[in-house]
Amino acid sequence: MEAMIPGAKGTSLLVVAHRFSLGFGGVPESILLLARELDKLGIRLDVFSRDGFVPDAGALQALPAAPAPGRSQIGALDVAAYDCVLIAGAWNRAAWLIGAQARRKGVRLVYTPKGNLARAEFKRLRDLKKFPYLVTAELSLLAMSDQIVFSSDLERRASLLARLFDRKAIVILEPYLGPQLGPARPPRSDPIRFGFMAEIAPRKGLADLVGAFTAWQAKGNLEAELHIAGEPRPGSERYYARVLRMAAISPRPEKIVFLGPLRGQKRDDFYEQIDVFACPTRFESFGLTPLEALWHGKPVMVTENLGILEFVTDVSSMISLGKGTLDEIEHAFGAAAAARSGYLAAAARWRMCPNPCLSGDRLAVAFARVIGMKDAARRV
Repeated sequence: MEAMIPGAKGTSLLVVAHRFSLGFGGVPESILLLARELDKLGIRLDVFSRDGFVPDAGALQALPAAPAPGRSQIGALDVAAYDCVLIAGAWNRAAWLIGAQARRKGVRLVYTPKGNLARAEFKRLRDLKKFPYLVTAELSLLAMSDQIVFSSDLERRASLLARLFDRKAIVILEPYLGPQLGPARPPRSDPIRFGFMAEIAPRKGLADLVGAFTAWQAKGNLEAELHIAGEPRPGSERYYARVLRMAAISPRPEKIVFLGPLRGQKRDDFYEQIDVFACPTRFESFGLTPLEALWHGKPVMVTENLGILEFVTDVSSMISLGKGTLDEIEHAFGAAAAARSGYLAAAARWRMCPNPCLSGDRLAVAFARVIGMKDAARRV
């Protein structure tokens, strides 16, 4: 018989995530940062995901590079041993089962949807298949939860069904602290290099970015480069193939470079080697990659539909893409190239500069209150 995974009654939080290992978006990073800060408050945070069970995540020096050995089963979890269960993200059947178990056993339940069921995700005919999940698992998770936490007001406004449960919803930003970096490299003297990094799916706006770049190329900007990092989200392979075809028939196809998924040091190297980061997303509830680019001292091109704009408002290091239309993106390419040195100088002030709004200790206190650990929060 499989041994039960222990909890620590009185000081323990269980986070249920889709993935908890290096290279799977911003959620694992934010969980790790939160775990470290909660540890300072005397709160132990364990993580259960498809990568396995990770006890005491606050003691980790870094995210696991690979799934934990011996993937844990739901039946091994003693949910009653925890003071609170925090579900991080939608589209996770295990999360619903654990949430229902927590509710049944009287354990406090907090849900953070993480932008996965916003109106922006329901734009294609194939998205109809999401509705059964929406009206069953998602609706019941929202109803079961004692508290719902959004990462931005944008996410709160855009999330489907959220208004039905507004009385128990709250906004707490995601913690962010970038890695320690070496000395900044001298500005590149080569033609300007733009960078894009994201999971490749229609919502991320890559096709519009490539289309606008090729139109800008055709107007004489033949030496500029666009470096694209990421891999297609399952179900978006045809979209990615269309982007590849668009790039192949551009005026200088060799200037559009596809790098595939980048993790760890390769991710940091990517930011160091570009001049301007482009985020043409149609909707991003929070937005980790622009923060990463700014941490590396690189200016960013952003649309209006980005959660981080609620607390990062330094227009001197940001180039507006408006709503992300082809004309707006093409205009932004020209503006960035024309004022390249000025934007780089402005963004250099952000290099390794923590944003006080995203301070992990402040956000940990906010989460401690949400998960019901008021005594721990008062000690700070």
